[in-house]
Amino acid sequence: MAFIQASASSRERTEVALSADNSRPERHIVIDTLRQAASLMGLKAPVIATLDAMLSCLPPRRQHNTVFASNATLVFRRNGISDRTIRRHAAILQELGLLVRRDSSNRKRFCRRNSTEGTALRFGFDLTPLFQRFLEIAELAARALRENERIGYLKCKIRAAANDILRSRPDSVDASTAIRALRRNLSLDDCYNLLNQLNGAAMEVEQPYDTTDATEEKMSGSDGQNVRHHHNSIKEHIDKEESIQSEPSRTNQTDLPLSVREILSACPEAAQFSVTPVRTMSDIVAHALTLAPMLGIDARNYQDAQKNLGAERTALTIWAIMQFHEKIKKVGAYFRSITSGKNSADFVPEQLVRRLSKSRL
Repeated sequence: MAFIQASASSRERTEVALSADNSRPERHIVIDTLRQAASLMGLKAPVIATLDAMLSCLPPRRQHNTVFASNATLVFRRNGISDRTIRRHAAILQELGLLVRRDSSNRKRFCRRNSTEGTALRFGFDLTPLFQRFLEIAELAARALRENERIGYLKCKIRAAANDILRSRPDSVDASTAIRALRRNLSLDDCYNLLNQLNGAAMEVEQPYDTTDATEEKMSGSDGQNVRHHHNSIKEHIDKEESIQSEPSRTNQTDLPLSVREILSACPEAAQFSVTPVRTMSDIVAHALTLAPMLGIDARNYQDAQKNLGAERTALTIWAIMQFHEKIKKVGAYFRSITSGKNSADFVPEQLVRRLSKSRL
């Protein structure tokens, strides 16, 4: 995906970061991002499928975003759903501000051009609002991913706490109810309510995840085998400080910690798209979730990268790729190759960021 806005200097940037006039994300990127943000936007899967059918009717190279396909064509591309359903889905999309319906006098969808004045009248489903709001939708998708991750963590915590209670009190009603409730789709509030019902049972397995200073978080750039990922290693909890101290460190530049300030200096293009100040590694990770779908990196590849590299180093990779993405033909395939594919064994995100920093100097 070509970011004209990202490659321009800050003084040349327009007020709208992403619009239908300067960049259009690919169809599969739009749909994947919408699916991730669906829970926060009130979108159902059938409506997204109808929007996908509309996007499939747009030519790849165009000067507009208007769908001229008839309802019969959309019904065919939606595997034979009713004409009434197409109209209902279009009304929902218009209500959510993702399209504008421009009807002609006879309700036909067509384009009438004026070659003399260089203008055109287009009647159909105008999807320009969808592309204009893509940055907002990507932020909602990132928020939904963080929320789902939090729910998954709380569910694991509830199950562990309930099992601890049942070991000592097998007849506990609250613990049994909590175990059964985990079979349903739970919201964050539901999870917190279940934890409160368990009276905040102590969790011996729960330990602090990050003890770095919140004002200036660091990332290790060591090539030591206890810091780098092992593809054939057994998954277990390892104390980071003890493992690093037990392995003799190398005396090269990659052993130096990588600060948030260095990341911002080396990857200014990614920072330009952040709507809030980036001060900590948590901000770096949160913003990477927003950037990933814009670059054509789907949720599955991102999750695979997190399993191999961890959340912080995956985010660092996203920030670095954003700096030179215009030189990559297929960003999604490149990201998968270096983070979880055949070229991932020797990949060190910290080294990539430092090379970017040197190239800028």
